[in-house]
Amino acid sequence: MFQENYKKKTITAISDTHGNHRELKIPETDFLIHCGDTCTDGNETQLKDFFDWFGTQPAQYKIFVAGNHDLPFDLEPGYAAGLVPAAVIYLENRSIVINDISFYSVAARPWLHDLPPQIEKIGFLLTHGPPYTILDRGIGCKNLLKFVKRQKPVYHLFGHIHQHAQQHIVRDGISFANLCCLGL
Repeated sequence: MFQENYKKKTITAISDTHGNHRELKIPETDFLIHCGDTCTDGNETQLKDFFDWFGTQPAQYKIFVAGNHDLPFDLEPGYAAGLVPAAVIYLENRSIVINDISFYSVAARPWLHDLPPQIEKIGFLLTHGPPYTILDRGIGCKNLLKFVKRQKPVYHLFGHIHQHAQQHIVRDGISFANLCCLGL
């Protein structure tokens, strides 16, 4: 579990829980982020159970980014977005600023197909997949790496590569963290 104090707020982030979210003990936090793969193979029952659990966690703000195993967000995006409770912020291809902290997400599940336009300063870039060459076992997204190099977020949080679960590195002044809760 990733935890960081940033601008006098506590940020807690997880990813790749694959239906095992109820096994986690989430501490009280200002922001709780989940960077995708809440379920296995698009299991709608697991997805609904995840949102029931996530919406009640001890965080003032809860932010969710879909992963490649959260298939309804790709196959039936309108329906899937309707599953997200009001207490949860579903963030995809947009930014949000809360308490002077900016969060931006692009749909890299795990690859980013189109390079997004340049945007204002990003505090936390949230994706499911990693950028190429960064905690990625050589299979990360080259477009995402271009975007990260151009934008220079303070943090880039992601999951997807279980073999790098809970690893954190700093490169070129950017803190990268793989949030996977389940290692292989």
